[in-house]
Amino acid sequence: MSETIRIAVLIYSGVELIDMSGPMDVFLHVNAVIPNRYQVYTVAENLAPLKSEGNILTITPDYDFSNCPTPGLIVIPGLLDSDLRPTVASQGVIDWIKKMISNDIKILSVCVGLFNVAATGLLSGKTVTTHYLAINGFHKRYPEIKIIKNTRCVEDRNLVSSGGITSGIDAALYIVAKNDGEAVAQQVADIMVYNRDAILPPFTVLPPYY
Repeated sequence: MSETIRIAVLIYSGVELIDMSGPMDVFLHVNAVIPNRYQVYTVAENLAPLKSEGNILTITPDYDFSNCPTPGLIVIPGLLDSDLRPTVASQGVIDWIKKMISNDIKILSVCVGLFNVAATGLLSGKTVTTHYLAINGFHKRYPEIKIIKNTRCVEDRNLVSSGGITSGIDAALYIVAKNDGEAVAQQVADIMVYNRDAILPPFTVLPPYY
């Protein structure tokens, strides 16, 4: 019987919905194939209900930083400001992420969630990716971090970063394939009617320079 892996999905006011729900769906659907394989829950700085991007959805976190069960993996979704530019969460959130990375807990950053991870100062020398529209700005802000474009996800040690929005699904399936085997990952993709082999949309492919 496989050991249960805890998946903490970090949320904050303005959290991007697919960034959050895409990976959650992947890990939850694994449980239909391998019972109780993943325990998925949300965590926030405090337990107050918060609004998702566009104020569409009100979410009440399952845990806050003081009582969150120690996760095996943390999903870090993107966060945009009112002008739809990548931004970072509060210092309390950044400090918690930094603590988790320092404890070598695996991190999955989705889309511009990478900016929250980079704000910890612990990504120097690591290889990452993010949304194609944010790569230029990320590179200028964090030149010490190697960024790869035109890919759905990148793994470097305890960090898996993904290219943006639905590519969080690809990254979650990548992690499932590593944990549970390629056949399970494909079975979950089939349940979700998700094409893992789809090419990148042509207008998202960046030329060979920043």
